[in-house]
Amino acid sequence: MDVSEFNDEDNATSFHNQPRCDDALHYPTDTILAIVHAMQYASVVVGIPGSILSAIVWMRRRIAGKMSSAVYLAALSVNDLACLLAVSLSIFCDDRLFVYDQRSWLCHGALYIRQSTGTLEPLLVLSFSIERLIAILRHFYVCR
Repeated sequence: MDVSEFNDEDNATSFHNQPRCDDALHYPTDTILAIVHAMQYASVVVGIPGSILSAIVWMRRRIAGKMSSAVYLAALSVNDLACLLAVSLSIFCDDRLFVYDQRSWLCHGALYIRQSTGTLEPLLVLSFSIERLIAILRHFYVCR
């Protein structure tokens, strides 16, 4: 017995014997990883052709010449295409088939592009929204 007259011979109350609640967050199961990879591949396969078609539609001269919002939407589709290409490169970099030194510039470039496009996308949406707000509030000045 100890001083508090509590008998703890098997150390059941010590902290190092207790199961951790966040172990599942740090060590995902193979099923979760398979689902994540399948979603990444599906988004790349569907997103790249969709972004290319969207950019082609919004960059036509008769559409881009008439609507100023077409320029923002074209820039947004090009930004999404760059992000998807960077995601596909990062998926390629995650494969452990190559030595890290041989592919480090490629992986770092893909990471830089992903972060840049992630920063640029909300700014494009913000500028598009401000342009639409100006067009609604000052519609007579926009027509001139």
